[in-house]
Order: sequence, then C-alpha cells, then structure tokens
Amino acid sequence: MDQSLYDQIISLTDKSRKILLLTHAKADCDGLGAALSMYLILKEMGKEITVVTNDPAKENQHFMPAIDILQNSLAGSSDFIISLDTSKTPIGKIKYSTEDNRLNIIITPKNGVFSEGDVSFEHGKNKYDLIFILDTGNFEHLGPIYDANVEMFYETPVINIDHHSSNTDFGQINLVNVTAASTTEVLYEFLAYWEKKLNRKLITEDIATLLLAGIITDTGSFQHANTSPRAMETASKLLDLGARQQEIIKNIYKTKKLSTLKLWGIVLSKIQVDPVHRMVWSAISKEDLQEADASSEETEGIIDDLLTNAPGAEIIFLIKHNPDCVSVSMRSTGSQIDVGKLCAEMGGGGHARAAGFKVRDGRPFDQVVSEVVAKVREFQAERLNIHEDNLKKPEMKPDTAPTKEVAVEAQHIAPQGEQLKPEQPKQSTYLEFKAPKTESEGVKQNAESEDTNPHKQQPNPDKPKKRHRKRKHKKKTGAAPTEGGIRQSRPTDEPPRPEKPKPEQSMPSIPEESLMKEDKTPAPDKPKQEPEFPTPPPIDL
Repeated sequence: MDQSLYDQIISLTDKSRKILLLTHAKADCDGLGAALSMYLILKEMGKEITVVTNDPAKENQHFMPAIDILQNSLAGSSDFIISLDTSKTPIGKIKYSTEDNRLNIIITPKNGVFSEGDVSFEHGKNKYDLIFILDTGNFEHLGPIYDANVEMFYETPVINIDHHSSNTDFGQINLVNVTAASTTEVLYEFLAYWEKKLNRKLITEDIATLLLAGIITDTGSFQHANTSPRAMETASKLLDLGARQQEIIKNIYKTKKLSTLKLWGIVLSKIQVDPVHRMVWSAISKEDLQEADASSEETEGIIDDLLTNAPGAEIIFLIKHNPDCVSVSMRSTGSQIDVGKLCAEMGGGGHARAAGFKVRDGRPFDQVVSEVVAKVREFQAERLNIHEDNLKKPEMKPDTAPTKEVAVEAQHIAPQGEQLKPEQPKQSTYLEFKAPKTESEGVKQNAESEDTNPHKQQPNPDKPKKRHRKRKHKKKTGAAPTEGGIRQSRPTDEPPRPEKPKPEQSMPSIPEESLMKEDKTPAPDKPKQEPEFPTPPPIDL
C-alpha cells in the first residue's frame, strides 16, 4: 500500500480533536472491529471520539471490547432548537402544554416584554473535525445516519477505509485494498506503520482481538476463498500480540439460540435447486420469523454455514424479508462468477464471491423473490450459454414397453397393446437326493442301481428310512432349487422322469438353460436345519 496515504491519514488525524467513527448499517464484526479499534487508539491519544452505527450490536457481538460505547444515532442531529434572547428581558418562569397536536411553550419574564425579534430557530448540528467511515462501500450503506445528516458529510473531511471492490472512493482520503480479506486487515497494516512512526506500541490485546475478529468472520474462520497468505500471516501476528482467538470462535460460531436453530431448520426445508442453471436459494418471510420466534438478525451465517455446502451449485443466495426492506445475500463458488457485478446491477455491491443488495420500494415479498430468481437465472443462462429451447423435456409415450429391468421382475405382465398369452407351465429343474445306506449295505452300489432304474419305486412316506446317521454330513447346497424363495417340486400328476445313467456321477446334471434361468432369480434363503424326519414326496404348490 502507498505509504503516502498513511502519512496523509496520520497528518489529518493529528490536526483533529473531535472525530466521528462510522460503519455500515447492521454492522458485522469486521466493521465493528475496525471502528472500535480506532476508538481505543484515538481515545488513548486524547481525542474526543464518537462511534455510531445505525443498529444495535447483535447478541453474539457483545464480547467485543468497548462495545458498550456504541451509539445508534447522532445525538443532537435531529434536534430543533428555539433560542430566546434574554439580554434585555430576564426570564421569570417557563412552562409548556400540549393541545390539539400543538406544543405551547409559555415563558413569563420577570419584568418587561419579549418580542418576536428575541426568538430564533435552528436545527441541531454536530461539529466534527474528521469522519472515519470503515468497511462501507458508499454513503448510502450507512443507512438513516447519512440520510438525516447529508450536509455534514460534505462539510467535514472523510477518511474511507475499506476492502470492498464496489467501493466508490467517496472520501477525501481513500484507503481501499480490494485484495485484503477484511477491513481489519487493511487497518492492521496502517496501524503497524503508525507504530513504527511513533516508535511506540499501539495494538493492545483488546485491539488485536478486535482486528482478528474481523478477519475470522470475513473469511468464514479461514474457510472462504478470500483467505490469502497475507490474511493468515496477519492473523498469526495478531495472535502473537495477544488476540483471544478462542473467545471469538466461542461467541461467533459455537453459541446459537434455540430460535436461531429453528429458523435454520425452516430455511433448509425451503431450499430450491435449479441444477440446469446451477443455482440454489432459499427465502425467509415474516411468517417464518414469527414461526421460529426469531429476529431477522439471526439469519446471519445461514448462507455461509449451510447453503454454500450444496454440491454442484455455482450461485447461492438467501432472500430475507426484513421489517424495513427485502435483503438479498449472494455467494459464488468459483472465482469466474462475479456476484458483486450481478448485485451492482440490482442496486447493491460487494466482492466477486460475496455480495448483496436491498429492495426498499415496497414491492411484495413474493414478487421480489420471483424477480431475483429470474434475474439470476438469466445471468447464468447467458454465462453458461443455455437456450430455453434446449430445456424442453421429451414427452414420455404412454405405450412405451417396460424397461428390461422392470420386465425381469414382472415377466407375467404384458406390455400395453399386446394380448396376454396363456402362461406356459414352468418346468422346474430340481435335484433328487436319495437316503444313503450304511456302509455295510454297500452305499455306492445301491445308489448307482437306483439312479439307473427308470421304474424305481417311490418312497413310502409312512415308512421312514433311517437317514439320521449321515444327515449331518449332507451339504446344504443340495436343497431343491427355489424361485422367489419358494421351494419347487414336481407336480403330483406327472410320472417320474427317467434319468440318463451317468456312471461317473450319481447326481443328475442341470441343463444350461435352467442354470441361466436360475441365475436371474433371487438367491434362496439359507435353509434352516430341519428335524430328523424322512423326506416326504414332492408336493405341487
């Protein structure tokens, strides 16, 4: 940074006695951290300092040093002063009364009479020698403080310290560094130079904590893309100077009210996704705030902590219905997408990756939401070269045949337009096991003779065979094949089919076609251990 700017700021500050410090409306920790740091330093130098922001500090900002000196309005700026010349006529007593929306001030002189020439009127004025405006892109971002005191900002020298790329360089001295992660980072570099010039320490532990709070919050605890090596180096130096990092983390990120958590749940339930234009958004209405019993300030951090985690999204934005306006916060997930430029087209501004704007013209909330969504969609369509003609989805034909996967599961359902053919009887392939004899009776010889005899007698269910001696050695894979978990059996009205003798194997072979068919069916459940009873003849299910 040009050191001549530092010298100009130091020179102008040295000449000033009464100094006003301002930051933007709904101030964040970066704006407040910068303003309160300057307050502590200038107060130590014997200056008369006033710090004003349009809104009260949020509950999770109360840990910040010197936060209690913050004012929410300029005292006297809205006063209407009635002056009475008492040099010739002394005052006896004063009283007032109200009647029909009129204020009557009654002044009784001790002697003599007051005339109209003794009375004069004027508006209250705050006479400041110098104004610092911190973390603010333009005068309008100050809110009502600027609207009620426009003349003051053109009559008093203004030093503008900021890091937003949308800053309009509105001050007489503009210390703006758009590559910095936060305004407190810009301010730290200036204060470090001032320390060397004065040859004494200016940054105390409280000031280091305030400056670090601005860096941490503006980088999302060093998670955002604006986290630079210089920001990390500055944070390291502030820690060496005594900054209380854990105090910042605890109050900003680890303390959430129940109403805030409820509101976050509502926001997540209303998320909208446009995968074609790669955008994700949500909206918070007044009804949502009432349902969660939350204030609009409790939405702070939702877009960064929740919505930016959406995979595939390039632009994320949150639309919020505040009491006095509709605000839009916007983020981009890539450096090639400049949401600051997009928000500037809608009356706002910010950085390429984080920006926002406000709508104050009284349009209905739903209308603002639809218009913002349409604007972002138009921006993305132009950037991604998306044509509306290409977004038409092909119509699904009602008579389309089922897909292969569906047909496998529902083979008995015929496609539309075709006659349902009578179902052919399924030929079940199964394995037939014989009860083994004892070794003394010649197990192998009997098994082979029974397998080759086509007219063998069916087993009598009333005459159990002694099989228990070898039952425990029987393989579980020898169970009859199943289809859909149901054991298949031979119809009772069919005679037993003769099997071709195979001298080298006692078990009939399974046709290849049946094996392929069996592969398509679900795997059978593991057969349970059956009691030691004789095997009954197959039963048709």
